[in-house]
Amino acid sequence: MSTLVLVHGLGLGGWCWNRVAGPLRKAGHDVHTPTLTGLGDRSHLLNRKINLETHIEDVVNLMKWEDLTDVILVGHSYGGSVVTGVADRETQRIYKLVYLDAFIPKNGESVMDLQPPHRVAYYKDVVAEKGKGWLVPPNPAELYGVTDSDDQIWIDNHSVPQPFSTMDQALILENQAKERPYSNVFIWASNFTPSPFVQFAQKCRSDPAWDYYEIPSGHMVMMSNAEDLVSILDGL
Repeated sequence: MSTLVLVHGLGLGGWCWNRVAGPLRKAGHDVHTPTLTGLGDRSHLLNRKINLETHIEDVVNLMKWEDLTDVILVGHSYGGSVVTGVADRETQRIYKLVYLDAFIPKNGESVMDLQPPHRVAYYKDVVAEKGKGWLVPPNPAELYGVTDSDDQIWIDNHSVPQPFSTMDQALILENQAKERPYSNVFIWASNFTPSPFVQFAQKCRSDPAWDYYEIPSGHMVMMSNAEDLVSILDGL
């Protein structure tokens, strides 16, 4: 079957894919859910030096050491910036590049560059006031449109601070001239509005070069609408 690498978003960890990874494995797929350095079960490694490049290297090294090829690479939210960098470094290993309600940065852009002004101001203020000047405290699950109280508790209890430099560092694409053998997919969580991902959904929906899907969900699609997401990923 297929090989999938699922990359989580801000403050989360590989744990957030539990409801998706199990059914995909049961369907016969090889599924990897790496936790990025400093987060989740790797939160003991949290330090000031962690940035976007660190997280890109996390996934690049997973793919190299596990000898993964023909990968369906999925990035959720902030993870869109990570998988864009991974696909640039490991182009020939990718079969499909999937953005799940995620940022799609261009060369030289950071996640902060793709936020609306009021969210930029919010993050800068919260980092200064509650993050010791270098950490982004986790957002409450309710902010992301999570309505189930048990899921809210689950997410809030497992989310951790993330270095602001991961969001503020510009993505550097080293191989822009390289031919891209993979196809691009965007999955929009259409019930999460207003959100910074609407801009990407609108572009991808009208671009024939993209495969486009919508799930009527809040931002935490892999938890609230796991069956819908599994169906799409299995179909890829």
